[in-house]
Amino acid sequence: MVVSTFGARIVELWVPDKAGVLGNVVLGLPSPEHYGDRANLYLGCTVGRVAGRIPQAHFAGGGLSFSLEPNEGPNQLHGGGTRSFDRLEWELITFESDESVVAEFHYVSPAGEEEYPGELTVVSRYELFAQGVLTCTLTAETTSACPVNLTTHSYWNLSGNAGSTIHDHELTADVAWHVETGEGQLPTGELTPTPHQLSLATPGWDDTFVLAEKDHTTTAAATLSHPPSGRKLELFTTEPALQVYTAGYLPEEAFDDVHVLTAFGGVCLEPQRINDNALLPQFPSIVVEPGETYTHVTTHVFSCL
Repeated sequence: MVVSTFGARIVELWVPDKAGVLGNVVLGLPSPEHYGDRANLYLGCTVGRVAGRIPQAHFAGGGLSFSLEPNEGPNQLHGGGTRSFDRLEWELITFESDESVVAEFHYVSPAGEEEYPGELTVVSRYELFAQGVLTCTLTAETTSACPVNLTTHSYWNLSGNAGSTIHDHELTADVAWHVETGEGQLPTGELTPTPHQLSLATPGWDDTFVLAEKDHTTTAAATLSHPPSGRKLELFTTEPALQVYTAGYLPEEAFDDVHVLTAFGGVCLEPQRINDNALLPQFPSIVVEPGETYTHVTTHVFSCL
């Protein structure tokens, strides 16, 4: 695993195929400068304070109502466009044992950063076990009530072949509902039933799905596989929803033999919560109060078919 303090992100992750050959299964770039120039791609980063879109850059919910800076038309996406978590330097602490290595990133977001209330203390922890397990743990505490919805944003390509697409991958997910969207990819308020097998062919996805079960810490919320290489990824999470993005908007850029971008070159599986929205009143607020600890745990289990 290769990580970067810029955006608390995973840059490379090498996983064996069915023949034991290691391949890098995430999309990344060679340097922090490359990431800074292409920040809107969110490659491998920690996303926050709020993942997803906030309509009209105005948050309303959990007793709060305040405006934010827009960075996607009139809306705010993934915490803003200037000092969102993917655009900042984090403090890195590393640990190592016989069983695992840990990259633990720390950041204190001051009150008012990107117009959000409260000082937010955040930890983004990646732990990689020798058995082929990667656990991502996100925690946050605040000094005053504020919305928090963190996630990680790795683009997975299990082929290990730089520049290939994910059209030969298979994705199943324990989803019950698709959050229907309209203009600007904002929720319409409608939830539609959806099949468990999600096609990864063009035109692909950039959509939120509500998981069928409340507990996916012991049963997989999603399974991604690549039959030609035999690699399989099972995703377990504490979160109630899953954003699936098949990277249709990635540019065509090759930096070296490992770092190559191409449209549909990866799939993002982003566990998260449903942001407060008056059109979706059935979901709990994402507002965290002082004295509470926001906790999000997602585990990735790699194996072979």
